[in-house]
Amino acid sequence: MIMDDGSSVTIGNKTTINGAEFWVTEGKDITVGEGYMFVKNIKLITGDTHAIFQNGKRLNKGGSISISNHVWIGANAKIMKGIVMLLGSIIGNASLVTKVLEEENAIYVGTLTKLIKNNICWYRDKKYRLLDAL
Repeated sequence: MIMDDGSSVTIGNKTTINGAEFWVTEGKDITVGEGYMFVKNIKLITGDTHAIFQNGKRLNKGGSISISNHVWIGANAKIMKGIVMLLGSIIGNASLVTKVLEEENAIYVGTLTKLIKNNICWYRDKKYRLLDAL
């Protein structure tokens, strides 16, 4: 974890983290809700670590990351500054999330993350076998 003064990380209960890097800079924060699941090699980055200016104006300001309850992020995903993820979201393996995700209970994938399914739910355990039988 890399964390500047004035930055914070808050992680809710019943959260599984199997491998993640937190780069929390520029006085920004990372907030993770409850029941969250990181698969492996996840990166959460609140800033670019180096400022870029044009005509005296900063182009790449940092932004806090807010992840709601019951979110599952696949292996090798990167979550960039200013992101908000809503309840029940799934982020596919190797996805790059660079914008606010606007739907709850949805699957997002890709280098420029896009919505591929909505109105979904996911379970941490194997109870899905019971659902398949219905």
